Amino acid sequence: MDLIIRSNSKGPFLKILFHYYKKEWKLTITMLILCLIIVTCSLLLPILTFQMTKAITKDLSERQGVPFEDVDTGMLSFWGMSWINLIYISIADVVLYCIVSFYYDYAAYIIGRKIEISLRNRCLENLVRQDISYYSDKKIGEILTKIVSDTQTVGDQAIQVPLQIGLSIFEITASAALMFVFAWKLGLSTLIIFAVCMLLMAICFFATRKKVLKVREVITSINGDVTDRVATVRLIKSSGTENYETKRFIDVHKDYYKKSKAVGYNQSLMLTTMWGGVFVLKFFSIIGAMLIYGMFSTPEEGLLFFKYTFASFQLAESMMISPLFQIMNALFGLVYASVASERVSDTIKAKSIMDHHYYDGINVEKIQGNIIFKGVEFAYPEKPSKIILPKFDFVFEESKSYAFVGETGSGKSTIAKLLLRFYDPTSGSILINENLNLKELNLASYLQHVGYVEQDPQILYGNVYENVTYGTFGATRAEIISACKMAELHELVMSWPDKYETILGERGFMLSGGQKQRLVIARMFLKNPQLLILDEATSALDNIVEKEIQAKLDILMKGRTTVTIAHRLSTIKNANEIIVLGANGKGIVQRGTFKELKESPGHFQKLYNAGLIE
Repeated sequence: MDLIIRSNSKGPFLKILFHYYKKEWKLTITMLILCLIIVTCSLLLPILTFQMTKAITKDLSERQGVPFEDVDTGMLSFWGMSWINLIYISIADVVLYCIVSFYYDYAAYIIGRKIEISLRNRCLENLVRQDISYYSDKKIGEILTKIVSDTQTVGDQAIQVPLQIGLSIFEITASAALMFVFAWKLGLSTLIIFAVCMLLMAICFFATRKKVLKVREVITSINGDVTDRVATVRLIKSSGTENYETKRFIDVHKDYYKKSKAVGYNQSLMLTTMWGGVFVLKFFSIIGAMLIYGMFSTPEEGLLFFKYTFASFQLAESMMISPLFQIMNALFGLVYASVASERVSDTIKAKSIMDHHYYDGINVEKIQGNIIFKGVEFAYPEKPSKIILPKFDFVFEESKSYAFVGETGSGKSTIAKLLLRFYDPTSGSILINENLNLKELNLASYLQHVGYVEQDPQILYGNVYENVTYGTFGATRAEIISACKMAELHELVMSWPDKYETILGERGFMLSGGQKQRLVIARMFLKNPQLLILDEATSALDNIVEKEIQAKLDILMKGRTTVTIAHRLSTIKNANEIIVLGANGKGIVQRGTFKELKESPGHFQKLYNAGLIE
């Protein structure tokens, strides 16, 4: 696994940083070396300025016949080089700084994208492996915000925050050392004021972080709401509720605006603290220099300071002030990255309530033999107190067809969900091939032999080839066309300009309901499953289209174990056995053929006479 975060949600951003900087150690060391070179180049500028000041003063003194007075600065004593040569060295220093900065920024970008992509892949992997109940209380837009926006934020800030802060610390430390070399009294005073500014910024940061978390929660909810409305745009257009939705969006954003104002207040306070600190530092360095070297030192010492050292000291001070901007950006980035990393971590750590055995479990070569429901009882995990199916036993004999009917809420579709292992039974077991517990199977190997056609056909954004071959990825072009012909879809596809390369639009937007079902049936013909599950596959179609689709389903059902969830006469009358489920968790109340049940007093006959079974 690329990244596993095992701790609680506090501080996941730092754990992500540690993991990736350790994993990408070559890039980390490279960036550290480049960072040191950048700092060194920055440090050279005030030193070279100091040396150029001395060199120019010495040159002017010699030309005017005035003795040159040097000032003792220890290791920074006059190098004796001409100011022209020092200018050349300064130009080379700036050029080197630019070159190294380019490679530093490029390396940082690369590692940032690696972090983003890896986190996103981990989120997506965990999401597709979640049990179906995970999605019962979540909006798609909220999930998209986490796997797209949040991972990008973490990827960006995972490199910007530590490197900006790291580079700033290097520069602050180095510039502070230079200030102490140039004028330790003034340097100490300046550092005290700088430390106070940093403390105030840190206080503002922690206050801002909590408010940003609330804003991110609100915007995530808004994203989910917007996605939901865009997905149901047909409902909006058919209801004429455009004005209502426009006003509603305004109302939804009021809370976001209110919480954003609080964040803006704190961020403004941070900026004010920074700018105020910069002003105080610059002003104090001048006032402090006047006091220390004007009033409380000898005239000779003060004159030499202002003559040789003051300009270099101010340049060193500006080097210390400049990182404040980087630290400010880093703190803002850290606020958003901390919140985003917690949400990403929660997505990665979310545990499925079921073990699907994607990497282990018993492989199923084929479904052969009976499928047995043994003492099965079921209640949805979201509502564990409401029993949908009371404890029952049932055997699906190989190659026979079964139909489940009943009122809404009787548990018909639950049977399909159990066979697909969307859920596990609350108690009891489902045995495949008569003796293999479905819970212990490698789910992917089992589902390779299961076909599923539901009321709302699942169409991917892509072309016809991609949709028909989904789940049977190794199929040849000839096999795909043959499957489409069996589903009577081929002629329709060939009438389109791009034929099988035609993009079908999101969720098959350009297809009618019957065309979508034909595409799914073509997918099933290609897959050739041994267990076929039809969950009200034709209930959304009109009678004429329904008969056409049912004719294809009848061909598809031959020789396969088939489970049909339906309420239309044409879909159940030829079933080998019909199972009637009672409402309110009564379970199986009748069993038999269509003819037997229709003629026998009971629940089925009531449904039939009431027209609830057409």
